Amino acid sequence: MRKMSKLLSLLMVMAMMFMMVPVSALAANDADAAAAATDKDTVVLVTNEVPATTDADKTAVDTPTPATTTPATTPATTPAVDTPAVTTPATTTPATTTPATTTPAAPTPAVDTPVVQTAAIDETIDTLAATVVNLTLTGGTVVNLLVTNTGAGYSFDTAANTLTLDNFTGQELDVVSNADLFKMVLHGVNKLTTNAGFAIDVDGSINLSGDGRLTAEGAATATSSGGGLCATQDISIDSGYYDFIATGNAGTGAAVGIFGTTATSDIMFNGGYTDVTAINPGVNGAYGVYSYGDVYVNKGDLDVITDSAAGTSWGIGAADDIVFNGGYTTVDSTTVTGEARGLHANSWVVINRGILDLCTSGGINPLAIEGHEGVYINPCYGPVDLSASCLYLEPLCGKHFRHHHAASSNPKTGVETTATDAVIAGLALISLMGLAIVMSKRELNS
Repeated sequence: MRKMSKLLSLLMVMAMMFMMVPVSALAANDADAAAAATDKDTVVLVTNEVPATTDADKTAVDTPTPATTTPATTPATTPAVDTPAVTTPATTTPATTTPATTTPAAPTPAVDTPVVQTAAIDETIDTLAATVVNLTLTGGTVVNLLVTNTGAGYSFDTAANTLTLDNFTGQELDVVSNADLFKMVLHGVNKLTTNAGFAIDVDGSINLSGDGRLTAEGAATATSSGGGLCATQDISIDSGYYDFIATGNAGTGAAVGIFGTTATSDIMFNGGYTDVTAINPGVNGAYGVYSYGDVYVNKGDLDVITDSAAGTSWGIGAADDIVFNGGYTTVDSTTVTGEARGLHANSWVVINRGILDLCTSGGINPLAIEGHEGVYINPCYGPVDLSASCLYLEPLCGKHFRHHHAASSNPKTGVETTATDAVIAGLALISLMGLAIVMSKRELNS
């Protein structure tokens, strides 16, 4: 009987162990458990540099050198930053753009407060059409779309202020539309190419969408910038496929793929696939995307390549903020003796969401990210080295695992105990008790 008591004690201990460790815990995926632990960890807030304390300090740091500066015959130790020259009358010059003195804790796009309307509603609808819409065809013929609104590969809806391109090839598009948003819709494969200035030049705001593709290629001249697309107000891309190409030469201005020319010019990527290339073999800059306002990447794919021999080479630049709320962005910026930056903001660089693959090389102190007032990166990305020339950023939060992970009362496994686990443990205990009874009877019989 003493042997039987020992055996029963041993079996009871084993039963208790089965009750403590559920079957689902034994079968849990070790890799998922480790990933859950990683996903739960708190990571740090990254800021770059202390904001300037005075307006004079900010101006000294943030204001780029005008594009008309004559390069020194011997390269200086720190090359001058030449911001793209403005080509339209409504352009605000770099010297007059001063960053805001208020430093936000974590900048986000401004939200307008709805205005309560107390007056009677005017139900009349005013047509706010563009005042100039000129489309230059291959060969140099300029078509006034306000007069002739339909042709091979294009049509213009005056009331909707919308130009539709469908397998169109031409040279450039010039628009003045300050009163209403100008819209471009794409179908098929379209191309605009000019050797002087921007392929698409809008005095006003422009929105691009559609299921087609557009290649817009321009070139800088001896006196002005050039590239794919510029506007004096907002630029937004919602859908479609785009190739914006900017080129320069030894004696030309800056090459800019997409250019917002004033402080009220915000550039917004809301979807689609956008490729931007800016090449300048001269002393002036190469800018993929540059705005004197803000740049927002909310959704879509954005691929930027910039290359300058002796000038500035910035993938994405802004005189105000650069904000990422999603999307997939790659930047590759190189220079020989100039300044290479993946992201450069005179104010803040804010990375809330999205995947970013940033790389810079050449010149003096190439940096993947630079924000003069600071850099905010969501803690989901983990620690980030802001002195790096290349960075790959992918958030850890929001990852999907094969098994559900939840807080657990079982400190050994970290896996939540379920009702099924309790049933299985109880069955195991009953089986052990039955085995003990059988063995007891056998011992008595012997």
